Amino acid sequence: MYALDQAGVAWHEAAREAGHGRLADLDARYMEAVAAKREPGRVFQRMAREALGAES
Repeated sequence: MYALDQAGVAWHEAAREAGHGRLADLDARYMEAVAAKREPGRVFQRMAREALGAES
């Protein structure tokens, strides 16, 4: 999650400096961080549902 946060911060800073949000050079870094977050996010959600007794 930290990598995703840092990629988002870097993208935002670069977009502000450039005056737009189209920054292809940062897309790969951001998408790598998004992909890396998916599985830990799924595990966290599953464990939280189990802990709360919300599994069906």
